[in-house]
Amino acid sequence: MAKRKYGKNIAFMMKFVRKFIDEELSRFDITCDFNHHIIQRYDDMYDENPEIAEIIGRDMGDIIDNSDHLTDDELRDALCSPYDLVIDIINGKAW
Repeated sequence: MAKRKYGKNIAFMMKFVRKFIDEELSRFDITCDFNHHIIQRYDDMYDENPEIAEIIGRDMGDIIDNSDHLTDDELRDALCSPYDLVIDIINGKAW
């Protein structure tokens, strides 16, 4: 499969989530700022790649919104699955 198109807004969100997964960003920062960035960037992300925008906005957003019962490590682990799916889509390895 060919690599899929994505732009600066998707790249920003992926870098933002990656920083949390890599423990460079605190849980406070991701839980407070994720939805803000989604609200600001979703339409542009959708224009860049609708499939990826849905995964970031819906799947990652749901995990973060419902993470009160998760430890930081559990939250990081939960975010890895949709994060990896986006990477696979970008690299043409999914769908």
